[in-house]
Amino acid sequence: MTYIISQPATFHHETISIERKSAVRSFIQWATDQERYHIAWVGVSIMVMSAVIFPLTMAAILLNGAVFSLIITAIVSLALVVITNLAAMSTRYTIPFLMLGILIAIVAITLSFFIR
Repeated sequence: MTYIISQPATFHHETISIERKSAVRSFIQWATDQERYHIAWVGVSIMVMSAVIFPLTMAAILLNGAVFSLIITAIVSLALVVITNLAAMSTRYTIPFLMLGILIAIVAITLSFFIR
């Protein structure tokens, strides 16, 4: 005796999706991976911000007219970095705040040439 069982033809299409990470997500992941160098990042960020970026920012602002709002902006960019490091936050936060502080200082320097 022979049995014939008919089954409909099924097609299984597997799609492989590649997840692309944005630049911000990749940067945050890199900053998270830097946790073993936390003490070095604290030292570098405070030193770079307080000994290099902040004096350059203040010099540019003072030489171009000493606008009070730009001075406050420079102080805020320094305080942003110092406070996050004194709070002993992980590098996931301290590195992006350092970059944000540098960006704020660059914007303040640029604006000091236009605002008098």
